[in-house]
Amino acid sequence: MRILAISHSAVLADYQERFSRVAQTGGIELTLLVPRRWRQFNRMIKLEKTADPDYRIISRQPFSWGIKGHGRKNVTHFYPGIKKLIREIQPDLIELWEEPFSAVTAHTIRAARRVCPGAKIIFFSAQNISRRYPPPFSFFERYTYRNADYAFVINSEAEQIIKERGWQNPSLVLPLGVNPAQFKRSDQALLRRQLGLTGFAVGFVGKLEKQKGVIDLLAAAAGLPESVSLLIIGDGPLKEQIQAEAKKRGLSPRVVMIDTVDHGDLPRYLNCMDLLVLPSITLPHLKEQFGRVLVEAMSCEVPVIGSDSGEIPNVIGDTGLVFPEGDHEALGRKITEIMDNPVRAKEFARRGHCRVEDEFAWSVIAHQQIKVY
Repeated sequence: MRILAISHSAVLADYQERFSRVAQTGGIELTLLVPRRWRQFNRMIKLEKTADPDYRIISRQPFSWGIKGHGRKNVTHFYPGIKKLIREIQPDLIELWEEPFSAVTAHTIRAARRVCPGAKIIFFSAQNISRRYPPPFSFFERYTYRNADYAFVINSEAEQIIKERGWQNPSLVLPLGVNPAQFKRSDQALLRRQLGLTGFAVGFVGKLEKQKGVIDLLAAAAGLPESVSLLIIGDGPLKEQIQAEAKKRGLSPRVVMIDTVDHGDLPRYLNCMDLLVLPSITLPHLKEQFGRVLVEAMSCEVPVIGSDSGEIPNVIGDTGLVFPEGDHEALGRKITEIMDNPVRAKEFARRGHCRVEDEFAWSVIAHQQIKVY
């Protein structure tokens, strides 16, 4: 079987793990099309890997029109010359790890139907808030639904939404994954000392924007003992506000902020934490679609706490604690519960690691994909 996969997220080596696992299956000839560079996690990332022994990687810079903002770029880009590439490969299957309303999805499907009409088409969706898109995105969405064969969705809400929007063919909820061989428990006492973390270290990883709820985390921390320190990894428009809030609440001496960490180094920093918190809140246009950092922390055997926004409770399951979004007092109580009960914290860490091995390892997810093929 010849497969052409297209993914802007696969500029990161870790996101390529999915394709490596699929390609290792006998009888599959895989080609992955990715950008040469892409703005991801609030920074420009160059393609992290250019070769793989099990499949072919083609890097081409897509064209994106008009609308500013890297979030919008995710749905306004497309690859010039895609028709020629499809004609050369003659894939049996085209996997579009892109939203159904994006330009790249509709453009690729249109090209495929002209030069390789027998190819099966799979698209991806994470959108868990129902909305009506303006032209041309509404056209792209309808065109995708009419011409694709299967859908992978990241959460059950996304599956329900595509059905409400007109999708009538089969779909599968397929979560994001992690490589347990990379994200694993390790002793990072030296790094902790270098960072200045003392006592019980509570961590956050993500973009510093309103939807991530970092202000609620600071409010919760203000009510905790001074032995609690915070490690905040990320950058974004709320950075200065977060710094000001920490100063206002007298937290500055025990808050460590790091703008960026290479994804390959993230396991080291997760292992500096005694607890990871994802305090996301729901906005009218945005709510947590998955919360991949939860899975990465669980794989490192770090206990997790998350709000009840979006998919977070389903990702955590019985491997951690969940609090009502926006309720910083409830969050403070949950942190205290973990901090004061090391035996329970250790049990959550064990459960989380086991759940990753059973449900979120890339090898498990790739097996689910292959069954669809």
